[in-house]
Amino acid sequence: MTSPSASGDFVPLERSARNGRNLFAWFSAIGACVVLVVAIPYCRTYYVGKITLFQLFIGTFWTDLSQQIASLFSATPQGSLSGEATASEWTYCGLVPWIVAWLVWRLWPKIRAAPIQGHRAGYVILAAGFLFYNLGFLMENYYVGIGAMEWVYAGLIVLFLGWPIMRLLVFPWAFIMFMWPYSFLEDVALELRLFMSSLSHHVLLILGVPNDLNGTAVVSAVGAMHPFAIDIADPCSGIRSLFALVMIAAVYSFLIFDKLRYQAVIVILAVPLVILGNLVRIILLTLATIHFGKSFALGSDTEPSWFHEGAGYLVYVINLGGLVLAGSWLERFISSRKKHAQI
Repeated sequence: MTSPSASGDFVPLERSARNGRNLFAWFSAIGACVVLVVAIPYCRTYYVGKITLFQLFIGTFWTDLSQQIASLFSATPQGSLSGEATASEWTYCGLVPWIVAWLVWRLWPKIRAAPIQGHRAGYVILAAGFLFYNLGFLMENYYVGIGAMEWVYAGLIVLFLGWPIMRLLVFPWAFIMFMWPYSFLEDVALELRLFMSSLSHHVLLILGVPNDLNGTAVVSAVGAMHPFAIDIADPCSGIRSLFALVMIAAVYSFLIFDKLRYQAVIVILAVPLVILGNLVRIILLTLATIHFGKSFALGSDTEPSWFHEGAGYLVYVINLGGLVLAGSWLERFISSRKKHAQI
């Protein structure tokens, strides 16, 4: 039997998860989440009016995924590369639910061992979540709705399972935020383009390559023997890889470190690694244009060259390699500190 709280208020799953009253509470909570996310038309788009949050999530990857699958059977290899170059930077959002499920599976032994102590504070958290969800609905702002659903999930965990389990699930719970597109980051892209073009300009000067900075473009100096012009477009700004790498860094830090401060270090390092990877890419494209010509280094807007595509993948090699290297150094630093503390 589920016992009432000290104040007489019902707290689901305070002791038992199997009686009829608790099962009804479980199904009611799941049904409420389904209605909020799947059934209620929430935010307005430029094309189809209001859509649900679930439709917003599906829209981040379904079009690109279906096009890429179709290209495997119909497009030429060059066409596939061109399609990949224009794919949405949010396609990876479709992987997030699976990653969250995997994280919960890894934590499952600890979750099973933790006591079930449903807490009345969950009602307060739920109330805040429903309030913000309603505000976001009225404002037609899905960012507010996304944040509100996080409060709803947290409220249900605390109410049904308690704070000990909430503390165990805090990382998967927070990771759900990677599931959604954050289009406001497109506004940051221009600032990143300007920063990357300025940085590339100065690095090329250090390497002995005369060049001028023209907005977001790095162009050869007047009278150069091998003229070139490299425009730092949105993909080269790092906006496409930044959010994805932060997500990967979060998972990597969760796997190798237990303490939050060390996990935060790895996640923060993702930002300079993205900048470094894109800088190397721009420098390579510039040098290849000088020595081998534009067709070899860049190709065209519709059919990028293999070198251009390869330089793009090199960004991810640098990013992921940098994360692994940083994690290894941090592990050695922690081990060294522990050894000194024991002496």
